[in-house]
Amino acid sequence: MHVAKAFAYGLVILPAAELAVFIIVAAFIGVPGALALLILVSLSGVIVLRRLGGGAFRRLRADIGRKEDVRLGGSGIGAWIGAILLIVPGFITGLLGAALVVPASRRKLIALVRRFYLKRRNSEPDVIDLAPHEWQRLPKSKLTNAGKRAP
Repeated sequence: MHVAKAFAYGLVILPAAELAVFIIVAAFIGVPGALALLILVSLSGVIVLRRLGGGAFRRLRADIGRKEDVRLGGSGIGAWIGAILLIVPGFITGLLGAALVVPASRRKLIALVRRFYLKRRNSEPDVIDLAPHEWQRLPKSKLTNAGKRAP
């Protein structure tokens, strides 16, 4: 699935999932407790964001200016995104935001996403470009599974 398409699906599914999780949490601890928990999570995001300040963006601009490899973990942008996700009301975004704020879980999450996209990108190449001396035409009798894609 293309990244933009997955993002669009996520924008549609996320509010419904957040509502479902809120209902489940409210069933366990009550509506006032669930609302208080949401407020505490959002306040923690504000505290983390204030603590990070603009330093993450200054480091990001410096990395871009030096033409270095820009990473979510290296310049502090991952923690900044995590703080924003903590501020957004919801338990799912709060959990994801908390995972991005903590350095150890941020590294694991980034590695998981990187592995997922690299596997998908490398699994089925659309085009294999060969120079004229790197290939030869074979008669149909020598082709196995002629016309079929390899699994």
